[in-house]
Amino acid sequence: MIVPSQRFTAIYRHEGSADGKTRTHYTNKPVIAWDDDGNPLVVDGKTGRLRDAGSWSNYVGVHEGEPVVVAALPGDGWRAEYRDDDGTVHSSPVVAWLVYDDGSVKPADTDRDGYVDFPTTVSNFVRIYRPEQAPTE
Repeated sequence: MIVPSQRFTAIYRHEGSADGKTRTHYTNKPVIAWDDDGNPLVVDGKTGRLRDAGSWSNYVGVHEGEPVVVAALPGDGWRAEYRDDDGTVHSSPVVAWLVYDDGSVKPADTDRDGYVDFPTTVSNFVRIYRPEQAPTE
């Protein structure tokens, strides 16, 4: 058995019907180890034992997993700026800086309705700034 040095996830496909329509969604399980033949091993929730990820009929494959949040630091007055389609600019407070186990840091902001998002992933994102910084042109 080989313990992975990187994070991997086994992906599973699920299909079901609702309102006469077939819907597909995916779930995942973290790969805990690799067996001696190179097969990914995941925890079987029913038995509590490691099991070959591919032994389920809905197994799709393995993907590199996402980093895990290990800490959250306060936003400390930083703001995320956005430009609307009409050219107007607005900003929202960075409520936290999320620190991941791979060393990366990502800002999280919130809108007036309290929804948290990652500003750098939004198409109209302009910049992260502190209010005392001069505005961009």
